[in-house]
Amino acid sequence: MSTPSRNRATVPQRGTVAIAAASAAIAVHPPVRCRASTNSYKELSMVPSRPIVSPTLSSPLQGSGAAPLEKDYHSLEYRLTHGHWRIFNSKSVFGNKDASVLVFDKKSNVKAPPKLGKSKTYSMFDLIKYETQQLMGLIHPRILHMEHSLEETKDYISFATEQIFGNLENVVTDESLDRLEIKLGVLQIIDGMSYLHNSAKMLHGNLTPDAIYVTATKTWKIGGFSFAVNAKEPNCYPCYPWTKKLPPCLQPDLDFLAPENLAPGQTTVTSAADVFSLGVLICWIYAGGKRLIDAKSNLETYHIVVGQLDAALQCISNELGPNLKDSMAKVLSLDVEVRPTVQLLSLIKHFDDPCLSALRQLDDIAQVFDPSQKSHFLSQTLNVAIPHISESVWFNRVLPRFNEQLLELPEMYYPITKPLFHILEHCESHNIHKMKPWIRKLMEAAPHNKLLRAFILENMSALFRRLSDEFVEDKCLDVIILSLKSEDTSLQSSAVRGLPHVAEYLPVGFITKKLIPAIMGLPPFLHENVPRQLDLLAALAALSDRCDVSSIVHLFGCISLCNSSHPVIVHAKSRIVQRLVMRDPNRLKDSQLLSIHLLNPLVNGLACKDLSTFSCAHFDDVLSSVRILLDVLEQRRYEMEDRQEHKQSNHHLGLNRLGNRRVSMSSTNLPRVMISAARPSFSSDSRKMSFLSADGRLEDRGSRRESRDSRGSLESDMSIRIGNGSDISDDSCFSSHSAKGRRQSWLDGYGHSVSLEQNTNGFLETTSRNLGDRNSMNFKQRNARASERRARTRSPNAELDPQREQPPARPNSFTNLGHNIVLTYRNLLYKDHT
Repeated sequence: MSTPSRNRATVPQRGTVAIAAASAAIAVHPPVRCRASTNSYKELSMVPSRPIVSPTLSSPLQGSGAAPLEKDYHSLEYRLTHGHWRIFNSKSVFGNKDASVLVFDKKSNVKAPPKLGKSKTYSMFDLIKYETQQLMGLIHPRILHMEHSLEETKDYISFATEQIFGNLENVVTDESLDRLEIKLGVLQIIDGMSYLHNSAKMLHGNLTPDAIYVTATKTWKIGGFSFAVNAKEPNCYPCYPWTKKLPPCLQPDLDFLAPENLAPGQTTVTSAADVFSLGVLICWIYAGGKRLIDAKSNLETYHIVVGQLDAALQCISNELGPNLKDSMAKVLSLDVEVRPTVQLLSLIKHFDDPCLSALRQLDDIAQVFDPSQKSHFLSQTLNVAIPHISESVWFNRVLPRFNEQLLELPEMYYPITKPLFHILEHCESHNIHKMKPWIRKLMEAAPHNKLLRAFILENMSALFRRLSDEFVEDKCLDVIILSLKSEDTSLQSSAVRGLPHVAEYLPVGFITKKLIPAIMGLPPFLHENVPRQLDLLAALAALSDRCDVSSIVHLFGCISLCNSSHPVIVHAKSRIVQRLVMRDPNRLKDSQLLSIHLLNPLVNGLACKDLSTFSCAHFDDVLSSVRILLDVLEQRRYEMEDRQEHKQSNHHLGLNRLGNRRVSMSSTNLPRVMISAARPSFSSDSRKMSFLSADGRLEDRGSRRESRDSRGSLESDMSIRIGNGSDISDDSCFSSHSAKGRRQSWLDGYGHSVSLEQNTNGFLETTSRNLGDRNSMNFKQRNARASERRARTRSPNAELDPQREQPPARPNSFTNLGHNIVLTYRNLLYKDHT
């Protein structure tokens, strides 16, 4: 017998791991398998790459023995204290999975007083062993899952479970906890209790906050089975009296105990006892951690408070709400028969919420084995509920369930795309990074999933606008080209319909080199299909904003692919013309392409009877676009002539277009007159820039010509007429007229200036006689038009006040020069005559 005793003494000193007997109940039994042989050490040393962490360094454990469960778990990190357990986050040696190790320090052991008798002397060790024994035999999604059985070392007792996030008290007192999460957590507890009563035939016996664990997936699960009992008969469970003679920690929590447990001579109870405990726990949760019964382990106080539960419920009625308060009044009734069953409690109106139902189904989605049923829930039920669920619940429950249950199921990617895109579209910016792993998964699967690709194409703008991920953006560009080149017309339609929403994010190089060539391959897709052509024109209109002078030429060819003469197609092309002009008309350089791809279809559309009968507004709109294009072509024609004349003028030093006047005085130093035009301008400045010429007229340099018959506003018409009046002497509007016409124009201006400033009527009459009667009549008409032009440049205040005395006209340089010449010749002739 001495040898075994020496073995028992040396085992704790070497720090070996001992395994407690799982069959131990309440009585203390010496651990049978606490002796470790030499083979045990060999087995420990054979574990490959087993990281061993010193307890004193990785946790607050200060024992001299080995770390708890060191054979199977490593990297222990203290997480929290829950009841009499200290909980550590850890990693499993095999598989490196997250887990939690629950450790009880033997120094904290509490024993019953010896005066109760040997048959009733038990300690906290016995309760722990009994709890783990019960927990090992319960397997349910709402029961804490035990991953490693109880083990005992010199200083600790420990076992491992699934990873635990926190205790219920910390979660409930957290102000950020959404009310929907509270409802969901309560329902999870109700589900677990329903399993215990109906399937396991077990009474929990101590349903308190310390008995509820919150796992890493934010699921509320039941533990703490130290006082659980099995049914002797249907719905009949043994009960034990609560006594002052035992320490409170060795008995159920008095504040959550049903009154019938304390009745004199009571030996059995029903499941209604757990229902009462559940009601007290629900009130504690909704009250933010405030106890409904706070007896402080005093039986007299307990009985007083229990007799006033109606008043206690009234104090927290605002937190409970009317529906839950009425239900709690029945649950906490002293009459056992009035209390509802756990199943009925889950059906009360307080829990009748579509969002709550969707989250419950999401928690249990792993138990749904029918793919069609699972797909319908994700794409329909959950998608309808997602907009009504708060953002905190999205990232605390919905996304973790996706990661846990669906990340490795590519066939479920399309059903969850709608919820994911809604979350991405509406979440706060600091949460966007949490969506990247899922979006990348979807983009990688898109080329192989037709439905997924179609949805992404039509909702791609959210990816560019919200995500800012180069990998995702590159995948999006590839998906667009792949879909446009596909033989599936539905994918082509989705790609075309999605282009207007992402056009502003597409690189110009991608549009020119890849997108436009892909669009040019769509004639079979567009053939005699008006809706498809209309979708393409909408896409081209959006893409036109991204094109420069060189790339816009390629876009014109794409417009010609929509060759239908339907009024809506003609009107859509008209809108593209107006958009091009309003955005940047300087891009419209090629007159030939403008005529072929834009002007011709619109002119043909005007001849179509359907357009005129379709809508008068559409007809006028197309007609306006035709006028705009004609003005653009006219402007380009004059620009070409100006360039040619400018080249010719460089070889002439004589009388080419008033060359002497250009040399003698520059109009750039003359006062400018700003005249705004109603029609869109084709230069960088939206206003017409005119200069006051030397003969007192306005010359419009570099601006476009407009005919007298063009329709516009009054202001535009005035600017057009002013421009036309000065065309003869304008440098930028020179045409191959005869020199005689130019001299007559000069003479008309000169005569008009003299008549206004010097009142030399005789000179005008002499000039008229010399030119002949016909020229005299033309001269008077032109003189009148010149006066009209002068009148238009005057201040409007003068017209409003005709009595106001006008200051004398200020002579300009040109009229002074002419006047001096006339006086000089007159004096010379007078001297010769005399």
